[in-house]
Amino acid sequence: MQPLETTPTPKDLRMLLPHGAISDIARSLKLSHAAVSKALQKARPAHPAVAEAIRLIKKSGSQAVRQDLDRLTQ
Repeated sequence: MQPLETTPTPKDLRMLLPHGAISDIARSLKLSHAAVSKALQKARPAHPAVAEAIRLIKKSGSQAVRQDLDRLTQ
């Protein structure tokens, strides 16, 4: 089992978001779905869509579930 610091982060934040979250983020920030999706692919922390996605990921607990799954497959 790897320590949490060395566990690789997902390359795409979209994998960790609950269903429909990209549309919700786009509506709340008044951005297009494509713009939000592209921002999540790049995962630059300064982008408001990325900040909102991280908040939703933490709220839903999907990051913890992914880490648990990664541990089981090792």
